[in-house]
Amino acid sequence: MELIVINDNPYGQNIYVYFDSETREGVVIDSGDSFETVRKVLEQNDITLKAILLTHGHFDHTFSVNELRALTNAPVYAHVDETELLRNAEYNRSSLRGIEIIVEADKHFSDGDVFEISANGKLKVIHTAGHTAGGVCYYDEENAFLFTGDTLFKETIGRTDMPTGNHDTLLKSIREKLFILPENVTVFAGHEDSSTIAHEKKYNRAI
Repeated sequence: MELIVINDNPYGQNIYVYFDSETREGVVIDSGDSFETVRKVLEQNDITLKAILLTHGHFDHTFSVNELRALTNAPVYAHVDETELLRNAEYNRSSLRGIEIIVEADKHFSDGDVFEISANGKLKVIHTAGHTAGGVCYYDEENAFLFTGDTLFKETIGRTDMPTGNHDTLLKSIREKLFILPENVTVFAGHEDSSTIAHEKKYNRAI
């Protein structure tokens, strides 16, 4: 499996293109405001996009999702509890930027579901409510990769003062669902640098 990180958008949001180097099948995790870069990466690496996976519905993570879906015909996946936020420009904060980004997911995940990218890569859905009600992380156990969106950052956590957020719920999600994972797991967050579970358990003072 190969990972390409894109971060050339105004919001400092990490877009992850995760794909099988043998079959060229892959996914985009959180299609932010970098449509042209994502398009070029898919084209230059001859990637067949199987899905667009959303960690949550805030506009900086979904900015170009409709455009990317139209280009590739790849279905959009999100947690079932994120439906309202994806449909509401006030909730997903796009209205604050004077725009309206409305996303209808094609398919919905539940906690524990597994998305198979290929025979070499599978992502388990971990429902980590708190930043938003339907926030999720995607865990590749075999490769020890965890994509956390805005749930867990390097040495901090996501905001909980926006619609459907809840601070206590977020802490519970991280402690009971993420901090039980092996300490060597690499944490790829929605913003800023990567980390590890071991590092966060030791140095994350927000938890």
